[in-house]
Amino acid sequence: MTARSVGLVVAIMLVATACATTTSQPSPDETSLLGTLAPLVTTTTSPTTTTSSTTTSTTTTTIVPIGVPEPTVLGVPAEPAIDSQFAGVGMATVPAGGAPIFSQGGTEQLVVAREGLVFAVTATLDDGWLELVTMCDTTAWARAGDLVLNGPSQNQAVGKSFNFAKAVVVLDPGHGGPWNIGAVAETGLREKEINVDIARRARDLFLAPHTVDWETGTIYTGDQVPAAQRVIVTRTGADELADYEAGLLFRAELANAMKADAFVAIHNNAGHENKLETPGSDVYYQSQLEDSRRFATIMVEEFNRSFAPFGTDWVGVQDVGAKSRLSTKNPGKQYYGLKRTEMPAVIAEGAFMSNRSEADLLATPEFRQAYAEAVYRAVVRFLTDDAFGDAASFDPKSWGGFAGSGDARPECAIPSQDGE
Repeated sequence: MTARSVGLVVAIMLVATACATTTSQPSPDETSLLGTLAPLVTTTTSPTTTTSSTTTSTTTTTIVPIGVPEPTVLGVPAEPAIDSQFAGVGMATVPAGGAPIFSQGGTEQLVVAREGLVFAVTATLDDGWLELVTMCDTTAWARAGDLVLNGPSQNQAVGKSFNFAKAVVVLDPGHGGPWNIGAVAETGLREKEINVDIARRARDLFLAPHTVDWETGTIYTGDQVPAAQRVIVTRTGADELADYEAGLLFRAELANAMKADAFVAIHNNAGHENKLETPGSDVYYQSQLEDSRRFATIMVEEFNRSFAPFGTDWVGVQDVGAKSRLSTKNPGKQYYGLKRTEMPAVIAEGAFMSNRSEADLLATPEFRQAYAEAVYRAVVRFLTDDAFGDAASFDPKSWGGFAGSGDARPECAIPSQDGE
């Protein structure tokens, strides 16, 4: 903790004692969440002193760093349900026991989908059938009464008046399934598995309130930043259950159907070119939405802050920072699947799997937690403020390389309840 923060803590505590009153915190829509740190440690209440005319009590609220917790294993909904915001389009979650998924018009049952899976709902028909986009980038149908249905929230303007308690964030762990494994380290560490663990850690951060020291980046218990209203992870399930193929169309359609405020694709890189003194984290932004570039600069800055304590032999490519790739086949269009998202979106390439020292870091829960914290802070800053990060950013450039296809293969299958 910095001397400035310690001084602020002492000043706040002295003022609270002298005034002998409790001051309520402004609501998130009344002030920016990028404030200063509140007092630290545990919550204590002093004895109450009563006189003939007054009653005085002093309460000091204190906070502690969150540390490196294990990701939470989330349960699945017990039974089908429909929330009040669902009006025909949104997200469907498979409840306990699974749910039958059909071909067009319910003519053929394709599979009993595994509990906990999510689908994009793109239309609801008059007879109660839902049109879905599956993780295989295909269209399928299901009965509304077999699923948990959630509708989108009303979008807010990004900036200091943004109420983070109503935020909808999509976390998209890259790759997945038997074919699309991503980068592989010389140790055998596979990117698709690391990405899921980081996404789960980031999900847990968004699902709970926290206080952030914006000078150091340390995340504490507390309530300066409220929990987000909804956090959607595109590949769901505990442990290896999340290891299934998910196409780029599905990932984008899910975010679009829920009108997400921010979309973060979580990846790690390969194919470095240069040795660096500082992290070579790159973040690709969706160039057709202006705010995505600002989002990317903030995330690069937060990666630098999160990774600095892990000093190692960093590597990177040319022009490290916020960047955007355009297709040479479709001039002016995005190369990556970000082109399909309708909200500010970035692809985070946090560390290099191809660099042994960074791969060794990615194998540790401490480094993966630091990655997740960088994502968390970047999203909070992006949504609740209007400033750019201080990282380098570059104009979109045409790119004729090949980063692998993220489209679902013909062999892709919806994960089934019986595991077959």
